[in-house]
Amino acid sequence: MSSEIYDCENCGACCRCFPIFASEADAAREPAIRRETRKVEPHLATEHKAYQMHPLPFLQQCAFLKEDQLCRIYATRPAVCRRFEAGSDQCKEARARLGIK
Repeated sequence: MSSEIYDCENCGACCRCFPIFASEADAAREPAIRRETRKVEPHLATEHKAYQMHPLPFLQQCAFLKEDQLCRIYATRPAVCRRFEAGSDQCKEARARLGIK
């Protein structure tokens, strides 16, 4: 097991590398999801994929990632974001793609 510490501050790699979807339950908890993201077409929607947060046209990152690379809706972020673990294989992959150590 690595003793390396992965700090999320000033990173945002996960919010810039992977598709991010939110559920209806996520949107009920955070109404900005309904206002600022794209509703998934009904024939493509699932229980966990009702709103597309990233990628979106003209944005290079999640709609809620601020300039300082912190989440604007962190306290009410979607379940998929809550499950994402700093230092996980996906985290390391995102950081590598963006050249973040």
